[in-house]
This record gives sequence, structure tokens and C-alpha cells, in this order.
Amino acid sequence: MNAAIEPLIDAAQAARILNLHPVTVREMASRGAIPGLKLGKVWRFRASSLDEWITERLELSRHQLSPEERKER
Repeated sequence: MNAAIEPLIDAAQAARILNLHPVTVREMASRGAIPGLKLGKVWRFRASSLDEWITERLELSRHQLSPEERKER
């Protein structure tokens, strides 16, 4: 197997990527709001999964209608 395994990052590293507090990151992960994996008592994340999550949120926000657009429909 030649595929490299992406290293997991902790909540503090994920928080830096998302520009959030680590406690917020852990709370979001426990609610299933962001992709993460709880190993024992600690949360671990893949930076690529967080990047995909951000991209998905950006795409969703682009497709949402503004209040003015809602009034027109």
C-alpha cells in the first residue's frame, strides 16, 4: 500500500485553521457540525476534511437567496 496517510490534527490546530477557539471546535465536532473523530477523550481532525467542510459552506452560502431575492420570488 503506497498511499500516504494524512496525519490527524488536534483541536488546537483545527481551531487555528478555522479561526475559532479550541473549545468551540470541540463543541462543534461533538454536535456533528464539523467533521472530526473522537479517540478516547480527545478530538482529532483531518485538515483536508476541514477544508472540504469550509468549501461546502461557501458553496451553500453562494446559493442562498438574499432577502431582496426572496421578496422577488
